[in-house]
Amino acid sequence: MPTYTVLRQHLGERMYLEGEMREAAEAEVAHLIAAGVLGAPDPEPEPAPKPRRTRKAGDA
Repeated sequence: MPTYTVLRQHLGERMYLEGEMREAAEAEVAHLIAAGVLGAPDPEPEPAPKPRRTRKAGDA
């Protein structure tokens, strides 16, 4: 589920305060996004690439 930034305080499953992060399905909060209560979802962070092994001086 995407994570949204709370732009205005509102009552959902609990009281959400400005600046908090809220995780919800887009279909459930579309009206809140349209009203400016929630900010656009944060993009999913891409996983960091795995470090590659370096060859030692003696390896061929």
